[in-house]
Amino acid sequence: DEPEPDATDLDLEEKGLTEFPEAFCELSCVEDLYLDKNELTCLPEALCSMSAISELNVRENKLTSLPSALGSLQALAGLFVSNNCLTSLPESIGEISGLRGINANDNEFVGLPDSLCKCTELEGLYFDRNKLAELPENIGALVQCDEISMNHNDLNLLPSSIGELQSLKMLRLAHNRLAMLPATIGGLGKLKGLFLDFNRLSRLPEEIGGLTALEDLNLEDNVLTKLPKSVCQGKLVSLKGLYLQNNKLAALGFKPATLPGLRKMSIAGNNMSKEDKQKLQSDMKDAGIIEAAAGSS
Repeated sequence: DEPEPDATDLDLEEKGLTEFPEAFCELSCVEDLYLDKNELTCLPEALCSMSAISELNVRENKLTSLPSALGSLQALAGLFVSNNCLTSLPESIGEISGLRGINANDNEFVGLPDSLCKCTELEGLYFDRNKLAELPENIGALVQCDEISMNHNDLNLLPSSIGELQSLKMLRLAHNRLAMLPATIGGLGKLKGLFLDFNRLSRLPEEIGGLTALEDLNLEDNVLTKLPKSVCQGKLVSLKGLYLQNNKLAALGFKPATLPGLRKMSIAGNNMSKEDKQKLQSDMKDAGIIEAAAGSS
C-alpha cells in the first residue's frame, strides 16, 4: 500500500527490500521509519532529505555504510542499526545535536568518529560485539550519557576523558583487551555498574575508590594480583556485588565486613591457599555475603 503523503510512521519491516524506494524520500512528515529485517546493503543519500525523521530503524539488514549526509537528519533522536555489516559512522553524525541514542550492536565497527563527541545530548551508546580498538579522545564531552555498553570488542586503552562522563551510571566493557584503566575513572561519581570481566587487567588505579555510588564491580577473568588500598579500606561504600573469580589473587586484602553493603562476591579460581580460602568463606558467611559468580556478559 502507498503511504499517505502526511504519514508520520512508515513501516517497511520484513518486506524483502533490497533497496529503499527513492519515491518515499519525498515523504517529509515521516518521523518513525522502520526498515528492520530486510536485505538492504545501503540507504540512498536522498533519504537524508526526510527531515522529520526522529527514529531510524534499520536493524537486521546487510548495510555496509550509512549515508554521508546523515547529519542532515536534524530531528533524529534514535539510530538503531544493530545486526548489519557497518564499519563506521559518517563524520556528519556530529551535526545531529539532539541525538539521544545509538544501538549498533553486532556490526563490524573498528572505530568511532571524533565528531560523535559533538552529540552532547547522547544518553546511550550500545556497540556490543564489534571490533572497536579505541574510543574518541574527547568522549568525556558526552556529559548526558548514562550508559555505555561495548562488550566484546578489541579495546586496549580508555581515553582519560572518560572520567568526565558525569552522568554515567553503567559502563560495560567485558570481553576486551584492557590491561589498565586511566586514573580518571575515579571521577565517575554516579557510576553504579562497572563490568570489566574477561580483560587483561593486572592492577587497578587507587582512584577507583572514588566510585562511591558503585554497586556492582565485575573483575572476573582478569590477571589481578591484588586490589587497590582504596578498595581494601572500604571506600566503595555502596558496593553490593564484587566479582573476582579467575584472577591471580593470593589474598583478598581486607575483611569482607569492611564493605558493609556487600551481598555477593566470587573468589573461585584465584591463587589462595585452601586454608585462606576457607577462612575467607567463613568471614563472608559471618558478614552475610553469598559466594556467587556474576554470570555471563
